Amino acid sequence: LHLARSARDAKMKHCVVRGEHVLVQGTLRPASVHIRDGVIVSIDGLDAPIPEGAEVIDAGSFYILPGVVDSHVHVNEPGRTEWEGFSTATLAAAAGGVTTIIDMPLNSNPVTTTYEALQIKLNVCVMSSASSSPPRS
Repeated sequence: LHLARSARDAKMKHCVVRGEHVLVQGTLRPASVHIRDGVIVSIDGLDAPIPEGAEVIDAGSFYILPGVVDSHVHVNEPGRTEWEGFSTATLAAAAGGVTTIIDMPLNSNPVTTTYEALQIKLNVCVMSSASSSPPRS
């Protein structure tokens, strides 16, 4: 989670996450992951040159793995936030290596089956989630 937050906070600039165990196309190998504006732009060797001004995060012997997408999450906000809201759902997801959640529309109040209800949920999501990045369309 610390590395993910550091990379997210550094997304305004070039960020390089280096480590001995990076999962690349099904194989663990030493590598440098280059991130610009929150997007992975290249994966190079561990000793590849670092662009001037880039933030470097040394993961050492920790594992660098792709994030998981959870395509069936019931975030009950608005309406039933005490069950689970965006804050708790996104923090729990991040702690488990989940980088993207796709919300199911059934348990919030109002249910997100109309454009207007979706806009309400989107506004709550932006204000409450653990990420500083708004959902992408």
